[in-house]
Amino acid sequence: MPIRQRLESGLVLVALATFCLAFKGIFARLAYEDGLSVDNLLLLRFLFAVPLFLLGARWLNRGKPRVRLTRKQWGWAGLTGMLFFLSALFDFNAIKLLGASVSRLILYVFPALVMLLQSLLTRRLPPLRQGMAFVVAWLGIALVLSPGWHGGGMDPWGVACGFGAASCYAVFWHISQPLTRELGSVRFNEVSNSFTLVAMLVFLVPVAHLNQLRYVQPMAWAWVLALVVLTTVLPFFLLFEGLRRADAGEAGVVAMFGPVVTVLGAWVAVGERLSPIQWAGLVVVLGAMAFMKARRKPEAVNATVDASASTR
Repeated sequence: MPIRQRLESGLVLVALATFCLAFKGIFARLAYEDGLSVDNLLLLRFLFAVPLFLLGARWLNRGKPRVRLTRKQWGWAGLTGMLFFLSALFDFNAIKLLGASVSRLILYVFPALVMLLQSLLTRRLPPLRQGMAFVVAWLGIALVLSPGWHGGGMDPWGVACGFGAASCYAVFWHISQPLTRELGSVRFNEVSNSFTLVAMLVFLVPVAHLNQLRYVQPMAWAWVLALVVLTTVLPFFLLFEGLRRADAGEAGVVAMFGPVVTVLGAWVAVGERLSPIQWAGLVVVLGAMAFMKARRKPEAVNATVDASASTR
């Protein structure tokens, strides 16, 4: 395959987005350590990110007619924005209470939840090959993120927040897939994220202590910038465009590599070292992805998992 075609491949775009998104928990944890609260970090992230989304959408769609939404599409887009707001709120609290590693493990229950939701709606079991690949990959992630090395406790509220984030994100993905195909990835990002920002302004500004921003350490602003550019705006355009081109089942398995990147990033950033069991988990995850690619039939696999990477 020519280099240009490889770079434009849907799975390559999903993989690049997954790599960027994997650092979200690490940047958030570092921002917390430098004085930012969960509410303030969420507000700053989207106050800076949404204008960049709008500018990026205008640039990518230059010369193209603007996609107009029907009343029904506006309603579904608003729902995805609210679902992501809830998912992000739960997720950032889980990162605060459990740390980046354990919160990633709990969040990555969401592909199984998407499969379960899809099976309930269609009243059909997922393809055996796809189900096996996800189970094996998730077991590998469990080995990589085995308890005891992350430096945090299993706070019950943190665990509840983690599962809340996974549940909201699973429903978000189920609804967003048809909208992405109808509107295009760029237009969907533009509209959905605008609704998310509105939700954050309505629900978080009244309870956030914005005056505390005066006492935040300067380095925290660098983590906010990294969180906005590297783990929000850039990967989103890559991710949704990749999902538009790729088979959703394969994209979901590729995205299972995200927690592995998080572990390696935490190892480099804060000096955490992998045990032999965790290295074994890496092999299991990569083996599951290789199995999916090698055993794929010529015809497209029915997409039972509309999932890809960790939340925005």
